[in-house]
Amino acid sequence: MAIITVSRQFGAGGWSLGKRLSERFGFELITEEVIDQLARKEKVSPDWLKAVEQEACSKLLGAISSVASTGLFYRSPSPEAEGYERKRYIEFLTRLMEAMADKGGYVIVGRGAQFVLRHHPKAVHIMLAAEYEDRVRFLMQTYSVSLEEAKASIREKERQRASVASNIFQSDINDVNLYHVALNTSLVPFDWAVDLVTDLVSKFLSKEEE
Repeated sequence: MAIITVSRQFGAGGWSLGKRLSERFGFELITEEVIDQLARKEKVSPDWLKAVEQEACSKLLGAISSVASTGLFYRSPSPEAEGYERKRYIEFLTRLMEAMADKGGYVIVGRGAQFVLRHHPKAVHIMLAAEYEDRVRFLMQTYSVSLEEAKASIREKERQRASVASNIFQSDINDVNLYHVALNTSLVPFDWAVDLVTDLVSKFLSKEEE
């Protein structure tokens, strides 16, 4: 059984696509919040996960460390700390996501799943993009925020997304070779995008049964 990863430009409809795909295939939807819940079960602090991602944006990953079971933070003077925190972060996500991929039946939205599962034979990687103006409009309509709030949210989320890819996964967020298919929801109606991805995943599932 396949596992689907959904990556997206903020405001392009990635979460909505993940939800629709999970409903169509009966897969479990794994969002950042679900990852946080699973982290707690493994005695890993969700605050630590978020701190690593936030520090990646400022290239100060080596400045944080934590006690995973308690979520306590302290400043580390060690120059090796940056590589250590990055390694811990990737190892945790790899252990978690590879177990899901081996079993199959999941849709993972975000959290670097396209990098972690890049070479997993059961993974189908999807990318959603959209024009900036359309993403701004989507956020304003969906979350009832102002124009400036929508623009600020996109700037911050896209900065974090690119920084995590570069500083943690040491990859280019715009590398199209990461994905089986990339769709622009400004050019392709959203329902069509859902149908296209559904057809693609269905073909992968049929191939597994041969």
